[in-house]
Amino acid sequence: MVSRAPKRPVRPGNGNREVALPPPGLLDSPEQVISYYNRMGLDLNTSVPIEQIIQSNPELELKYADLGINDAYIKKISENSFEIGVNKNHHPNRQRFSLAHEYAHYLLHRGKIHSMPEGEQILHRNGERNPVEYQANNFASELLMPDDLVRRAFRASHGNLSQMAQSLRVSKEALKYHLETLGYRVQ
Repeated sequence: MVSRAPKRPVRPGNGNREVALPPPGLLDSPEQVISYYNRMGLDLNTSVPIEQIIQSNPELELKYADLGINDAYIKKISENSFEIGVNKNHHPNRQRFSLAHEYAHYLLHRGKIHSMPEGEQILHRNGERNPVEYQANNFASELLMPDDLVRRAFRASHGNLSQMAQSLRVSKEALKYHLETLGYRVQ
């Protein structure tokens, strides 16, 4: 079987210079994603630019559309091509979490994407505990709120939840949950 060479993403921070896509499985943790894109030149000093990360990957197409009650979706559109759609009517911070969640599916559940429903409610406020979705939510949370950025935002805001959420470009609800998992007491 002949396989083609991976497409090369455009280096986000440095014009059109190309770099090789990492081999499958290399970016299987939020820390690895952050490290990889930091080396590619993305500014990761205040918030993680998830939209740029997705757009720099030629295997991913990004679309904003009215998805009704759904937050986002990912679907396979060809052998090495996937589409991530996000609800254009949602708040930008909610969109960012949805993008990170779908990006997690791309990295972690690539072989299962063809069987996933097209369109989902990300946070599963109905209490559903699907392990694949739970894993994607945790990945998205850790990707958008890496420990060093959270600590930096905490110090800069003197623990003000609203200011921290604004700095990290996440919802207060997502930040509060993440802070609690890091051992912070949040009131």
